[in-house]
Amino acid sequence: MVNKINLVIIFIIVLSLNSCASIITGSKKKVLFDSNPQGATVYVNGYEKGVTPLKLKVEAEDRIDFKLENYSEKVIVMDSKFNLIAILNSFNIIGWGIDHLTGSLKRVNGKNFKVTLEKDDKTAFLNYMQNGQLTNVKVDEENKVIESVIVLNE
Repeated sequence: MVNKINLVIIFIIVLSLNSCASIITGSKKKVLFDSNPQGATVYVNGYEKGVTPLKLKVEAEDRIDFKLENYSEKVIVMDSKFNLIAILNSFNIIGWGIDHLTGSLKRVNGKNFKVTLEKDDKTAFLNYMQNGQLTNVKVDEENKVIESVIVLNE
């Protein structure tokens, strides 16, 4: 009976040492996101998370979108590297499998990400159009052409 209890204890200890990366580091990492200009809305895999600057827990290969009115959208995919803690699994196939399934074999590469957003020419043009004045319109019904002059104000 004592041998069976010892065997169960050893089995529990072996199982507790499995999936070292999942237990020690997990699959997510806290990262600071910022933008120039600040105030961009941050989306992680399509879900709104907040406004820059902000810290978020993200996983390897998450898609991060930065959106700000009058600026082009910027998208980054979180780069990853091999999680060295997984080596503690050594020859334990179960541990490697669990770490793989939980995503803990990879870790986000980096702590800070800052993107520079560029003015969106299309939005700038639309803003000019809204502020413009229509000064002249010619309609050529025969050729089906409308010709107009719009004076744009900044």
